[in-house]
Amino acid sequence: MPDESGVIKPRAVPLSHTGREQPSGPTGLGGRRWLLLLVLAGAVVAVIGLFTVAPHWVEPLEVVAPAAAPSEATPSQNAAPRAAQDDQLPPYQALRREQARTEAGGELARFVELELKLREELRIGAWAEAQYDAARTLAQAGDEAFIAERFDAAIDQYRQAADALEALIDQGHAQFEDALNKGLAAIDERDPTGAEAWLSQAADIKPDSPALLSALQRAGHLPEVIVKFRTARNHELAGRWDQAVGTYQAIRALDADTPGLDGAIAAARRDRSEQVLRERLSAGFKALEQGNFERAEDAFQQALRIDPGNASAEGGLQQIADQSELVTIAELKRQAEQHAAAERWAEAAQANRRILALDANIQFARLGLEQAEAQSQALNTLKAIADGAERLSSDALFEEAQDILANAKTLSPRGPILAAAIEEMDVLLRRHGTPVPVLLRSDNATEVLLSNVGPLGRFAEKRLELRPGGYTLIGSRDGCRDVRTEINVQPSMAPVEIRCVELLQR
Repeated sequence: MPDESGVIKPRAVPLSHTGREQPSGPTGLGGRRWLLLLVLAGAVVAVIGLFTVAPHWVEPLEVVAPAAAPSEATPSQNAAPRAAQDDQLPPYQALRREQARTEAGGELARFVELELKLREELRIGAWAEAQYDAARTLAQAGDEAFIAERFDAAIDQYRQAADALEALIDQGHAQFEDALNKGLAAIDERDPTGAEAWLSQAADIKPDSPALLSALQRAGHLPEVIVKFRTARNHELAGRWDQAVGTYQAIRALDADTPGLDGAIAAARRDRSEQVLRERLSAGFKALEQGNFERAEDAFQQALRIDPGNASAEGGLQQIADQSELVTIAELKRQAEQHAAAERWAEAAQANRRILALDANIQFARLGLEQAEAQSQALNTLKAIADGAERLSSDALFEEAQDILANAKTLSPRGPILAAAIEEMDVLLRRHGTPVPVLLRSDNATEVLLSNVGPLGRFAEKRLELRPGGYTLIGSRDGCRDVRTEINVQPSMAPVEIRCVELLQR
């Protein structure tokens, strides 16, 4: 019978192989990464165990080989089983061998983790394919050395492979940043062709980068930005400053990071202000020549708001100052208007009274005084009603508050303070004008009286619809002391109990 025995050769297992079919771009799934790491780490441990633990559990096969002369011994006779060789090693050498196996497994794990990191963070395209293949070739050589239990060689190969991947990751990030920065620079220089070329290179490496996506969005708006810049310049050349500013604002809406935009807007506004300043000065001196001091002062004051300290405007005001009473009246008028604009109505009224003390026939002062007094009274009354909102449970006070609010709405101008007071009162009256359910509980023996409503009689429970606000409940019962309870009716309030329980002493 022919001898069928022979040497059993281990099959090489690609420990570092994670499969070319995996996605080559970033995934962003941290959980999948750690799951893969756990699986791969388990595979590494299993393979290590195959060479450390298994030989001690499995009886070695007895291979029967034909007799041969000592000089013609078969390979299986010259190479004892690996486990047997390990058993024959001195303790220190066996320990060192085990440490080398463990260190090789650590370098393998580092390579696998870096490969996962590369695939998650970067797209492996033409820029990286050659280096990536070279690193994988090193790792596969490490696999072969590991399976052959040449652990020092495996350590070296795995380490070189991991170092190559680490360098490739750094290179990818550096190339991406360089292409992205050059793309952004091209955008800032309004170079659509250059921006497209550089951003395309960046997209080959990290297509899902938020910074890249933002840059691509800016690049997409670049042709329109260029057209609008040209349009804005044409508006400026024609003295259409408002249109120029509006066009610049439209550019900002497209790409707020456009360089030079703030300076262009500021320059357009400055040029517009200078044009308006010239118009106001011209109007002021023309009114001064016509003897219209009020209009002249108004024009000069507008000019000073545009250019504080303007010598021409101040000179015009000095000419008006030659007539003392007119200057005083103009100044008081300015103060009254300033106080009115700030809704300081008591001060506005005082300024108008001082004008009328100089000339009782000045119409704008009369109107200003009436306006200031009406505004001041309305604000004070609305505030008083809001401060005592609980009294709005009274029908008479509620109706009076409605009349006061209606009168306040007729006032003009309606500044922010008055508008806020009117809005607050509107809300307050809507809330206090809408009845809410209230549950009263008693003992069927107490006579109950509710202010603003009247007697409620005796009851165990009574449901009422009451407008929000303050009420007084009075309970009385023969032989017991009366009880008095103040309640503030609000939406979703808890039931209210009213009953007489304290007996009178006889």
